[in-house]
Amino acid sequence: QTETGVAKEIADKEPDFEVSAARIVADYEASELDADQKYKGKVILVSGVISEVYRGFLYTPYVELEAGVRCNFSDNEDPVMVTLSVGQMVSMKGRGDRLLFGVELRGCTVE
Repeated sequence: QTETGVAKEIADKEPDFEVSAARIVADYEASELDADQKYKGKVILVSGVISEVYRGFLYTPYVELEAGVRCNFSDNEDPVMVTLSVGQMVSMKGRGDRLLFGVELRGCTVE
């Protein structure tokens, strides 16, 4: 499923969890298995400070938060992504996915 597909699927859904980036990362560090059971496939509103905004061509566009959360965006969100900058505090909604390059959320939108 594409990031756009995920974003459309969760657009009207209220978050199952509202967490800080530090909290969700701490949960994954404590137990990846338990955190996957808690967050995977759920709608999550995560907040934190931006450490990287990637809008290149090699990978899916993403915003990384300082604690170690990567929010993957669809190309449709590019107009929003250009307004984001490193050091900015942000809240993003996405679907919990897995631990890969940090804790990954898919189909993200800025709230």
